[in-house]
This record gives sequence, C-alpha cells and structure tokens, in this order.
Amino acid sequence: MTATWPRHETGGHSDRLWEREEALARMTATARRARAGTGGVLVIRGGTGTGRTTLLEAFARDRAARDTTVLRARCSDEETDTAFSVLHQLCDSARQDGIPDAPSAARSTHWDGSLHGGDLPARLWRMLRAEASVGPVLLAVDDIHLADAHSRRWLAQVARRLDHLPVLLAVTERWQYDLVPAAPAFAQTTGGGPAHLCTLKPLGPAAAAELVRTALGADTPPELAADCHRASGGNPMLLHALLSDLREITADGTPTPPRLPAGCTDLHPGMFAAAVARWLHGCGPHTAEAVRAYAELQDEDDALALLPHVTGCDPLRVPGWVAETTRQGLLRPGPDTARPLLGHPLLRRAVTATWHAHQRAALHRRTAELLHHRGAPEDTVARHLLPVPPVGAPWAADLLIDAATRAIRDGRTDDALAVLRRALLEPLTDRRRGAVLTELGCLEVPAERTAGVRHLSEALRLQQRDGGKVQAATSLGMALVARGEVPTALEVLGELAETFAHASELAHAVQAAITLISSHDGTAWLQVVAQLERAEDRTPGSLAPTARALLTEYDATAGRLTARQAMARVRTLLTAPADPLLEPYLLASTATLTQWADNLDEADRLVTRGLATYRPPLLHPAHQSLLSVQAETQVMRGHYDAVLADAALGPSPSPTPPARRTAPYPGNVHLRSQALIALTETGRLAEAERLAATIADCGAHDSWEWSEFLYARGRLRAAAGDPAGALPDLLECGRRQTARQSTSPIVTPWRSVAADCYVALGSAAHAVPLAEEELRLARIWGTPRTIGRALRALAVSLGGRRGLELAEQAVETLRDTPAPLPELIPALISFGQALHDSGQRRQARDILREAAQQAEWLGAARARRSAAQALGRCGARPLRAQYTGTPALTSAELRIAQLAATGHSNKEAAELLHLAVRTVETHLTHCYRKLGIRRRADLPAALANMT
Repeated sequence: MTATWPRHETGGHSDRLWEREEALARMTATARRARAGTGGVLVIRGGTGTGRTTLLEAFARDRAARDTTVLRARCSDEETDTAFSVLHQLCDSARQDGIPDAPSAARSTHWDGSLHGGDLPARLWRMLRAEASVGPVLLAVDDIHLADAHSRRWLAQVARRLDHLPVLLAVTERWQYDLVPAAPAFAQTTGGGPAHLCTLKPLGPAAAAELVRTALGADTPPELAADCHRASGGNPMLLHALLSDLREITADGTPTPPRLPAGCTDLHPGMFAAAVARWLHGCGPHTAEAVRAYAELQDEDDALALLPHVTGCDPLRVPGWVAETTRQGLLRPGPDTARPLLGHPLLRRAVTATWHAHQRAALHRRTAELLHHRGAPEDTVARHLLPVPPVGAPWAADLLIDAATRAIRDGRTDDALAVLRRALLEPLTDRRRGAVLTELGCLEVPAERTAGVRHLSEALRLQQRDGGKVQAATSLGMALVARGEVPTALEVLGELAETFAHASELAHAVQAAITLISSHDGTAWLQVVAQLERAEDRTPGSLAPTARALLTEYDATAGRLTARQAMARVRTLLTAPADPLLEPYLLASTATLTQWADNLDEADRLVTRGLATYRPPLLHPAHQSLLSVQAETQVMRGHYDAVLADAALGPSPSPTPPARRTAPYPGNVHLRSQALIALTETGRLAEAERLAATIADCGAHDSWEWSEFLYARGRLRAAAGDPAGALPDLLECGRRQTARQSTSPIVTPWRSVAADCYVALGSAAHAVPLAEEELRLARIWGTPRTIGRALRALAVSLGGRRGLELAEQAVETLRDTPAPLPELIPALISFGQALHDSGQRRQARDILREAAQQAEWLGAARARRSAAQALGRCGARPLRAQYTGTPALTSAELRIAQLAATGHSNKEAAELLHLAVRTVETHLTHCYRKLGIRRRADLPAALANMT
C-alpha cells in the first residue's frame, strides 16, 4: 500500500511515511483479522508530534480504498467537557458517507441506552452493527486521551463487543512518562482482551537526514541535517515545522545555510517556534512548566535537583521523565551524564520563548533564593538575579557586589559590568552606591567613556569618605584624560585638593595624581613642575617623596642628572616610609628611573610590588605608569613576544601564568606604541601599519604618549624603507620633547633614528649634528645602552675611518653589559658594514654572523634580515636557521630548562641558581623559542632529543 503525509502536516515535503513502515504493516495485519470477522482495538501511542494523527489518517485512507467503511472523529481540549462529542462526530461522519441512520426506539432496553445521551448511543450502536453486517468498518478516533468521559466510556463498551464483528476500533493516544501521572490508558479501560499496541518512536539520524535533503535539496550540508535532527529530536512535527521555516528562508534563492540560525527570530514564518509551543501544550501545564524551567536551569550542575523545588513537581518522577524525554531525543546527555541538556540551543530558545518575562523572572528569583540559602557560590546566585526585578533584601545587594568583585578579579569584565548594573537596582546607602558607581564607571571607560564619566561623576558626588572621594576623583580624572579633557580632569582634582588641607597624606595623593595627569598636557606639566620647584626652594625638604620622585624624573629627562645620581635619589626615596595612598605613585616613579638607568631586574621588582597594591578596576595613573614601565622593560630586553601577548596581538611564550598578568588600560597609547615597536622588530610590518592606524585615530595628541607613538611610527616607516616618511614623525617627536624640556635620549632616542634616515636620504650634513647631540646627552646619563646607541648613529653618519672607530666603540660599549642588549644587533651590523667597506671582509662576516645569531635568539626578524643582506653584500653564503634546537641553548638556558623540565618552579630555579625570577623567565622564553615549543610541559620531550 502507499501512504502519504497530509499536506498540512508536512508542508508538501515528502510522500513517504519515514520509519513507519513496520507500524503500518502491523496495523494492516490487525485490519485483516477484523475484516475476517474478528474485530478488535488498535491503539497508536506516542508523544506529541510523533505522527500519530498522520499515521491514523494514512491507515484510514488505505482502509477506505479497500471497501472499508470509515467513521472518523478527532478529540480536542475544547470538547473534553462536552458529553458525547465523539459520538456526534462519528454520526456526522456516517451521514457524510451516506450511511442511513438507525431508527429511534420508543424505549431503550439495551446496554447502550443507559448513557444519558437520549437515544444517540443506542442509535450509533445499531448503525454500527447494521453497517458491519454489510462489510468491515473502521472507527478512527484521534487523540482518545482528550475524549469526553461519556464518549470514552461508550467506546470502551464497544471495544468489549467487537470479538465477532468485522469492526476495528483504531485510536491514537498520547502516551509517555510525564512529571504528572497520566490517566489510565484506553487499553486498560476496555476490560476485554489485549488491544494491539503500536508505539511510535522519533525518527533516527539517517531518516531525518534523508528527509532534510528531500525538503531542502540533495546538496544540503551534512552539518545542517545533523543540526535539524538535534533541534527536533527526530520528532516529525518539530522537524517538518523547522524544514518549513528553512524552505521559506531559501525560497528567494538564498543559499541553504550550513548551520541553523542562531535563534528562532531568524526563522520565518516561525513554524518551528509554533510547533514547540504546540508540543509543550500537549505535555500538559505541569510538565510544560517543568520543561521551560529546565530550559532556564540546565546550565546549573544540580539542575535536576533544583527542578522539583522551583516548580513543585514530584521529585520521584524526575528520573523517569528525564529517561523518557531522552528516549524521545529532546534531551541529550551533557558533559555530565547526570545533567542532560535540551538537544540543541535552538530548541532551548524556542522553549524559553514560550514563557512571559514575568514568569521567567519569578523562576529565577525562586532559584536565586534557594541557591543563596543553600550557600551556593555568589556567581551562581548572581546569574539568576540578573533578570529579576529588585529583591529588596540586604542579601541580594551583598551577593551581587561580591560576585562583581570575583568577576573583576578573574578578568571577566562583561560579567562584572552586568552584575554591577544589576546591583544598582537594589536599595543601597549613598556610600555603597558611590563605591558601586566608581567600580562600574572604571569598567565602562574603555568602551563606553561617556557612561563611565557620568557614573564616576555621580560616584564622586555620593562618596562620603575621604578615601572614597580620592578614588572616585582619581578615576574620574583618568576617564576625562581618556576623552582628551585634561584641563577638566585637573580642575576636578584641584577642587578636591583644596578640601584636603587638613590631611597632608590625602593632599599629597591628590597632588601626585595631578602631576601624573598633567603629563598628558605639555603646558600643564611644566606649570606643575615649576610649582613643585618653587615649593622646594621656599621650604627645602617639605615636598612629599612622591613629588621629589617626580622632580627627579623631570631632571633626568632634562639632562640634569646622571644615571648614578638618579639611582642615589631612588634609594633615598625608597628608604623613607610611604603612606599607602602615596606608595603606588612613588613606586611608579622609582621604577621608571630604575628602568632608565638600565637596572631592569630592580625595575621589575618595583613594578611587581606596585602592581600588587593595585585593586582593579579603579583607574589609577600610577597603575598605568607601572604598566608602561613593564612594557618598555620588555622591549629593552628584546622580549617582543611578551609585549605582543600583553597587548593581545600575539601568542606569548612567556612562562608567566596568564592569571598573573595585569590587563592594560586600552586608552594607554604608550603601551600600544611599545607593541608597535615589537611588531616592527619582529618583521610584522603589515600588522604594525594597521596598529599604527588605530592609534593615530585615538586623539590625545598633546600627551607625552603621543611623542612615544610618533617615535614608534617613525621606526616603523624607517624599517619599511621609507626614511622620507619617517623623518616628519621623528622630527615632530623631537619638537614636542624639546617643548616639554625633555631632551635626554633615555625617553625617546629620536635623534639616532632620524640620523639614520638622513643618511639613507644622502644628507649626512643633517645627520651628524643630531647624532653628536645624542651622544653628548647620552654621556651625561652615562649608561652603556644610551652611549652605545648614540655611538652607532654617529658612526653611520660620519662613515670612513672615524665611523669604523666609533662603530667598534659602540660594539665594545654594548657588549660590556651583564645581559645582551637589543641595541647590540644594529651596532654589530653597522660595524660589520664598516669593516666590509674598509676591505676587512673576513672580520666583517664574523661580526655580521654574530649579529644574525643575536637577532635570531631575540626573534628580531627585521634585524636578522638586515644582517643577512649585509652578509650577502660581503659575499657570504645565505644564512640558515642554525641558531635553533638544543645546540643553540646557552649553558645558563640549558641549566634552567633542565630544572623546569624536572618540575622546579621559576622561583625554585632562581633560588638554586642565585638569579632573579625575571631572569629565569627570560631564559625560559629564549628556550621555548629555540626549541620550537609553546609550553613548559613540552620541555622534557624537547630536551630528550639532545644528542
């Protein structure tokens, strides 16, 4: 026989009953026995949407085609309370088929006249017997579980009297394990012989995939077919509704999507969402509520245990319901087998969309209160409070604020923003609301500066404690700087400073913030420095340590101090006790001076100490300074990968765990300028150009950070072979630095790079004065790095015999350091080229190979290419990557790698080898690069390959 899906069920997708052939065969066998005179009962059972109606109608059409009288009825919710509604439908069906009505009896004495329906039950019974005497009869009753009680009782009585009649009573019945016990099955009410049961299962993956391809085309992606099966659980009703939506999407020629859309709103005309709502309606109100609740709660580890408490369902029935729904394919095992998930995110969204917002909020509130009283983690409870109106209880505000603190500590900024905004809806004191607004505003500034400034301004107004006012005002000042409003920031802090005349520590803290913030405006910076100098002249020794440290920074950049003198002041400043409010500023200044003096390990210790005092998410100028020192120190060491990792521009081979890294403030132009230098030195020029373009759009052109950017972009353009394009940036950097009275090359050695550009353009007359001035200032400061760098620039500018002598001096100066400096590589290249020009080719090749080796160790791809090109001009063979693998490890690197491979921590290795922890980390970074690995766990295998 051939059966077809009704068009209203399938949308015209197919003419085949998928995976129902066995059921049809069993039904046909039952009908054959009834036709022979042994009638009976056939019950087609299954969950909502499994195709019971479709199968019954297909069977009824087939019986009608075989000269069987078919009387149809369909039960519904609307007629459940209408007596004999099914019998009326059967009578109407008989009249439509031309079956004569049985005559009324004056007084019914038969069993079927006792049902208080007038003589309708008796007439229908007589009609049925009369028609059965002519030929077989099929009573097809759909959804018997919705039948009114009178009709159900009459059908049960009829079922017991069909043994010797050619009558088959075929009914469909929703039957599955639910959270609410079901009424007795129809087969149990007949009281006669066993009914023939036909249970429908969901479609399997293969049948679903074939159906999808039939509906959408043979070229449908396999991923989409699998998605459709998971989203529908193989339920025919849901699957066909989903395919109807997808067919509508592709009706205008749009290509079939490789995956299902993200949500139900992307499906048109919404057949799938309507089918899910129908499926839930068929489950009954109690089970539907539980399904919706589980869709909201399934992310909780104990979702199944929570379900009875928040919905009131019987906990003893939950395991059976889970097993049945999993068998239907609508639930699937999750990562934890004890916590299944709805089969697909689209199905979950469709289920939750059937709830009103207030119902969802009520569920989450009940869940939040339950979890709170159980002592669940703050994050878990807060997740359920987010969509809930204000609770009003003190525990809610406490919990939300604690959850935000944890999210901030874990670096989950988006979570912290959502929780803090929700916390503001709870009743809070002014002091507490001010603290919440301060944290919220600080988090908002990087992406939503206007909202951040507004919230920080309100926080400053609400703060009642002096410490809270300082925090709010300092953060507001940094937010205003991010918007380019430095004068406004200084005005806010200046007004606050006037109110703290009674508290010197608070006044000094505000003054330190004013000084650092003023550095973002050249004129304001010089005015503040002049004020500090006048105060020191009037009353020597009256300045706070933070002010003296900032003046030391100014003197160093103005060329008034040597590195030795600066470090003497640093040690004096660090021996004095510091107030907690002032300590971050003092550490930021002393770390900066220590870095300039090339005491990088000590600078690292000061940075680490300073960052430990920082409490995110507050915007603190000293914190930004410390991050700047950290980034520039990495560049000075040649740790370019670490700089790029901190700027989220590349993988980090650094052994420092991610949790220990402190995220930079996105508005910090200096940090991104250091990343720009790192990209340039690693040869990633295209990425560097893109980064430079984004920095150029950020504004803040009056800040000292803009000079750093101009210097970094000048280096990039020079490295890209555009000296003419680099010079304007470098000269503008110099003009700005001079205007700020910052002449020393310890900040931005723009003169050296500009001199190289002039030489490349054939204008040595312009290059020499710049290089000579740089060397003069470098000798004042007196560190090998600054002197060696300036010597190299002057050597290139002069050329000839004098240039050769100066290049050799530069190399000797830069080699005479505890650790190799990145500046040594260009010095070696310049020296090698000078040797070649003087006819000393063999020595030139040796020097250039050393430069290539140093560049490869640092990962300085640009410098290595320069060394390779210089070697080529010397007639040497092309370079090979010979400075990698275990043979390339230095003895120190090998010792540290072996300790790390055997399980020693960085701190333990540092103690065993009497080194700084940072030095150990540096050596490990080099080891990872040379060995071609990314993780500490790969060290044992890499070292095992040693020959």
